[in-house]
Amino acid sequence: MTFRLLRAARFASRTSAVRASALAVTAGSASLLKKPAYAPASCQGEKPWDQLRAALPDSEPGLAAELALKASMAAMLGANVVHGFVTIRDLEGLRAFAPCSFDWSQLLGEHKRPVLFYFVDGESLCESEAERNHSLKMVEWLLQVGADPQQRLPAAEGSFWLQKGRDKPDTQIEVRYGGHSALSLAFAWLREMKKRTGNADWTRQEQHLKQVISLFSRSSSQQTLNGADVAVPQSIVDLWESMRDLTASHNVIFESSDGEVAANEHILTVASPVLKAMLESAMKEGTSKRIQVKDSPSSGISLFLDVLYTSSTREDPDHETVLAAVDLAHRWQVHSVVQILCTALHGMIDANSFVAIAEAAVLKGLETLVRACTSFGSTDQQVQAMLEKGDLPVAVRKLVGKPEHESREQQESKKRRRFRSS
Repeated sequence: MTFRLLRAARFASRTSAVRASALAVTAGSASLLKKPAYAPASCQGEKPWDQLRAALPDSEPGLAAELALKASMAAMLGANVVHGFVTIRDLEGLRAFAPCSFDWSQLLGEHKRPVLFYFVDGESLCESEAERNHSLKMVEWLLQVGADPQQRLPAAEGSFWLQKGRDKPDTQIEVRYGGHSALSLAFAWLREMKKRTGNADWTRQEQHLKQVISLFSRSSSQQTLNGADVAVPQSIVDLWESMRDLTASHNVIFESSDGEVAANEHILTVASPVLKAMLESAMKEGTSKRIQVKDSPSSGISLFLDVLYTSSTREDPDHETVLAAVDLAHRWQVHSVVQILCTALHGMIDANSFVAIAEAAVLKGLETLVRACTSFGSTDQQVQAMLEKGDLPVAVRKLVGKPEHESREQQESKKRRRFRSS
C-alpha cells in the first residue's frame, strides 16, 4: 500500500493529489513503522519522506514545510518506539515496529545516548541471566541492522557506577562515559572490575561484557566482508531466481553423495575458472557435462548455486550445509560466494558448531572467520572446557591460543616404538 501511495505522489499532476498522498502516508503511520521482520533488501533505497518531498512542485513551499514537519514527527515517533522496546528488551517488538529507514546513529532516550550504550551501562550490568540473554540477542540484531559499536558519545560530564549492594559502598566502581563508544565503555568497565575494589567479585558482569565485545568484533568482521555490497532492486533478484529455477537451461549435472543437481554451463564457467577449465576441456567432465562431487551432499551444492545466482536462498540451511557450500566455492575459486557464506557462518557460531566452523576457517585460510571464531572461543565456557580436556583438533587448539602439541599427560599416555638409524 505504501508503494502505491508513493507512486501516486510521484506522478500526480496536481498539488492536491500530492497533499493527499503525503497526509495518507502520515496518517497511516503503521505502514511506516511496522514490518514483519528485518529484511535488508526490502528496506534499501530512498526514505518515503524523501520520495514525497522530491515529488512536490516548487510552487508549494508551504506544503514542503508541512511535510518536513510530518517527517520530523515521524522520526521522533520512531526514535521513541525504538527506545521503548530497547528499554524493555523486547526484540520481537523492536523487529516489528522499527522503521526500515531508521537512523541507528541518532541518540535515544532522555539522556541522548547511542542505542548500544543501553547494553553496557550500569543498569544493564545488573540484569538477571535471562535478561542478559535477551540483551545479547538484541545486540546481535542491532548490529545487523546498522548500529555502530564505535559511535562515540560527545564529551560530557557524567558517569555510570556499580556497587555490590547498598550496604557495601567500599565496592563501588565508577566509569565516566563522556567521549566513550559502546565498545570502549565495555573495556573501561572491565578495567575497573579487574581492580577488585573492596574485594568485590564481578565475574558474572565480566563474562557478560566479554560476550558483548565478542558480538561487536564479529560484527566488525562482517562489515569488512560486506564493504562492497550495493543495493539491488528486488525485481533483479527475482529475475535471477527465475534463471536459477529454469531447468530447461540447465545442461550441467553435479553428481553429489545423495542425488543430482543441475545448473547452467555459462553461469558456471563465468563464475569459476576451475569449472571453466573442466567444462571446456577434453576431460570427461567437458564431454559428458557431468561433474562428480561425491564428498558433498546435494543440499551443499544447491546452496552454492543459490548464492551464486542470487546471493540468497529460500532454504534455512544449518552450519553443516553452509560449510559444504563453502568447501565447494573455495575448491572452485568462486571467492564472492566464499565471502557471502562466511558472513552467514559468523551468525552460526555457537558451542555446538564452533569446532567444525573454526577448523574449516583455519584450514582454508578464511581470515575474518578465523578472527570471529577466535573471539568466540576465547570467551565461551564450553569451548574453554573442551580446550582444557584436550578435545579440540590441533588447528583449533592453536587458534584459541594453545600449542599444537598435546598436553604432557596426553603425550605420556601414548606408547611409541622407536627405531634407531644404527
